[in-house]
Amino acid sequence: MGKIINYIKILIFILIPIWGVSADINIDKESADANKTKKHVMLFLHKDNCGYCEKMEFQLEEKEISNAIKKDFILLDINRDDDETVSYQDFNGTNRQFLKALGVNFFPSMVFINGCENKIIYDVSGYRNSKKLMTILNYVSSKSYKKMTMEDFRDELFFDE
Repeated sequence: MGKIINYIKILIFILIPIWGVSADINIDKESADANKTKKHVMLFLHKDNCGYCEKMEFQLEEKEISNAIKKDFILLDINRDDDETVSYQDFNGTNRQFLKALGVNFFPSMVFINGCENKIIYDVSGYRNSKKLMTILNYVSSKSYKKMTMEDFRDELFFDE
């Protein structure tokens, strides 16, 4: 009887990786893909029954914004209220647990990850209009975060007008 239990344990140990017990959203994998294509990962964090979240979802589909995202980002949609799982670095858990681990309490939010280093480089909480969202996308895609703050970047843009 003991041998049978040991065989079952060995079988389970071998089959779990084969079955692919994995997260629905694997940020590490997406980050590696982003690195290969010289992009950043953009996490769109939202929840159900949130008017500003819905407004931002429509905004992400606007032509100029959508084109900018397709060109320079891998967009991952993470809804707090979905029953998905997320893995990122040492974290593996539900969407809700992931957002709690990030300290996200305000929706919608966006988090940007550098594909090269797989690290969070910039985040923003709350709804932003189209112009401000494009400024954020340009700030991250141009890698200006390496040499200046978002405020300095924005000042430089307005100074040029």
